[in-house]
Amino acid sequence: MSKLTSSAKKTYALLITGNLLVLLACIILIQYFIFSAFKPVIPPNTVHSITKLVHRLQSQPEANWPTVLQKQKIPWSKMSLSETPLYQDALLRIQPPVIFDLLKQHKKLQLSVFIKEKSWLNFSLIPPLHNHTSLRAALIAALLGLLFLLFLINYWAVKNLNQPIQTLIQSLKYNESQENWLPIPLTGNGDQRMLFNQINSLQMKMSKLLQNRTQVVTAISHDLRTPLTRLKLRMEYLTQNEHFDKMMHDINDMEMMIRETLDYFKEAHDEEKKQRFDLIAMLQSLCEDAADLKFNVQFSSKINKLIYFGSLNLLKRAFSNLINNAIYYGKEAVVSIEKEGNQVEISIEDSGSGLKENEIEQVFLPYYRGDSSRSRETGGAGLGLTIAKEIIQLHNGKISLTNRAQGGLKVLVSFPLDLK
Repeated sequence: MSKLTSSAKKTYALLITGNLLVLLACIILIQYFIFSAFKPVIPPNTVHSITKLVHRLQSQPEANWPTVLQKQKIPWSKMSLSETPLYQDALLRIQPPVIFDLLKQHKKLQLSVFIKEKSWLNFSLIPPLHNHTSLRAALIAALLGLLFLLFLINYWAVKNLNQPIQTLIQSLKYNESQENWLPIPLTGNGDQRMLFNQINSLQMKMSKLLQNRTQVVTAISHDLRTPLTRLKLRMEYLTQNEHFDKMMHDINDMEMMIRETLDYFKEAHDEEKKQRFDLIAMLQSLCEDAADLKFNVQFSSKINKLIYFGSLNLLKRAFSNLINNAIYYGKEAVVSIEKEGNQVEISIEDSGSGLKENEIEQVFLPYYRGDSSRSRETGGAGLGLTIAKEIIQLHNGKISLTNRAQGGLKVLVSFPLDLK
């Protein structure tokens, strides 16, 4: 059975419940009509025959009674003579209305009628009950078959309504981890296809808008590099100026901002073929490179090797940004990695001043720079954490920031171990 959404399961359950109620009503009606149709039927001339027989016996000599009884044929009846009545219902005089009432009430007749002194006619009439067991079994089998057929029809109907929704959900989940949008297949009924087509159209417009924005920013950034290069060349003639160092610092900041902007709009979004690599070796290499530059960086791991399937260069960029962020704003970077079940967690801690609570989520916004910990003196354009977060999310990972109790900031990154 194909997977159904929760709402589809509820719809299917409601349909099945309705079918069961309908079948239950059908069973009750069928049982009612069966018992009504197969009730014992007393021949219409039975009462007349009994009355006629009693009168004949009363008018004939006792010696002729056996012959009279033998000649009188009443279906499903037994007749006998006795000196006393054999049945509880005993009549001293034949009364047709009483006989009709007995038949109507009991659907059978067991009656003793007085003939003369010490002579009673005992009359028993019990129509055979029709044996409709086979018919009932056939009806039950037919109802079960109908129930099964209804289940299949309901499931088919719900599946046809649910399948396009399931396709939409799977497409959105797939596109969530992809840079380029893949159009949703146009399946389902007319309304659903129209909805999916509108979603595809809107997404195409958004993709085109983002593409145009990237092209514009890239073009502007490239155009800015030319006058900056000219400025740097002209600054060579002003080395003796007292403001030379400050102006060169500003030019370098502008170049870094342009470079990070281009990286944000290009490098972090470039498609890279995923591969298997040792995640621990990658992190250790980044920490050693930073330590070689005389930065206070420490790395610890309880495991020696951890194979991960992902984009090596993009993840290098992401963790390099996080480690550099800890070094610049927190004076040190303590990197550790742990494996918990099917998850891997990497923490990067520093001993800086931390962040205000209202800044913890804002630091991931493009170009955001806090008033204290992210001052202009540290350089950069405020895109490092933004790029890192996007790369981590591209690998179905999560990133969170928390202030340490002893001071400083802790960055926690978690990934599912995807070894496809």
